[in-house]
Amino acid sequence: MEPIRQLHDNFKSQSKLIIFCDGKILYDHDQKTYCFDVKDLNSLSDYSPYLSIAKNSISDEYYYSINIDPETNVLGIFMDPAKIEFTDFRTTLSFLDPSDFQLISRASILVNWKATNQFCSSCGKQTVFNLSEGAPDCDCHAPPRYPIISPCIITLIHDNDRILLGRSKFFPPNMFSTLAGFIEAGENAEEALAREVMEEVNVKVSDVRYYGSQSWPFPSQLMLGYFCKYEEGDIQLNDAELEEARWFDLDDLPIIPPDTSISGQLIRSYISDRSKL
Repeated sequence: MEPIRQLHDNFKSQSKLIIFCDGKILYDHDQKTYCFDVKDLNSLSDYSPYLSIAKNSISDEYYYSINIDPETNVLGIFMDPAKIEFTDFRTTLSFLDPSDFQLISRASILVNWKATNQFCSSCGKQTVFNLSEGAPDCDCHAPPRYPIISPCIITLIHDNDRILLGRSKFFPPNMFSTLAGFIEAGENAEEALAREVMEEVNVKVSDVRYYGSQSWPFPSQLMLGYFCKYEEGDIQLNDAELEEARWFDLDDLPIIPPDTSISGQLIRSYISDRSKL
């Protein structure tokens, strides 16, 4: 899949559409897909020009991402609303394979980027899409409005056969996850990790090891994943970000995020490594 950022006045003849509405995504439970053929849908002419986010270099299919108003009836006449409906975006991400996860994340990030850059933040004029830059632009000579990605750290704190996990008030019951936070101006990722852990749970850590990264579309972050070793400190919640944080034995874990998320990958990777000892 070739990533692109283009605006088209009309859909290409071979095209797929990813549709969002009020933070939800259109999903076909029968076909288990979030990509729809434009020809099967009701007219979306009111939403032109359309944002193309990727192209299949083999089939020449273009993928578009669009955010519709709640009153828009997008379902075609032969589409069953009992089987094709808008569903929670976070829930959808939990059962996607990695390539689909990447595409849907990109779709969400770029549709939000398009919606929030219709006007120049420097002079207030309406922007014009610059085809060569693939971004909204303005004649006031301000830079083009490229997608802004916010770097974050996410880390699994470990202490031999136990791990420290936190729980947000937005999580389902009994779900716990790794700790995360935004990188501040002037910080490197490792400094941000130590600060965030101390701020959130009052714990000092060491032996910070990089694991990997993941695009995270809530709304547009790049999660930098790390392992870190517990050094000292008793858990104390220092801000309102978490409602609970606890140590868990590896053989007695709560519900954890799915392995499509980097949080779930960090936890499962650590468990796998410990089982080899």
